[in-house]
Amino acid sequence: MADDSRGTNYLRLAVGAGILAAAAVGVAMFVPRRRLAFVTEPLADLAKLPVAAAVTAWAVGLWRDATAPHAPVFDDLRPFDEF
Repeated sequence: MADDSRGTNYLRLAVGAGILAAAAVGVAMFVPRRRLAFVTEPLADLAKLPVAAAVTAWAVGLWRDATAPHAPVFDDLRPFDEF
């Protein structure tokens, strides 16, 4: 039988966080500071908009749902392995 996981896959989450961290370190090490400031200036202006606060609140809600304790889920419709 296939292993169906309906919850959060923490291995995927860890790999994704590692990739993002490696990208951030790579940018910090290899992009000159002036060029980085030139590119990130418009992003800093976007962060001041109310939309950024709404997206942040949405992401926090997703994180809270993903890390909240849940009751175990039993798949009672699976076929029996008695035969």
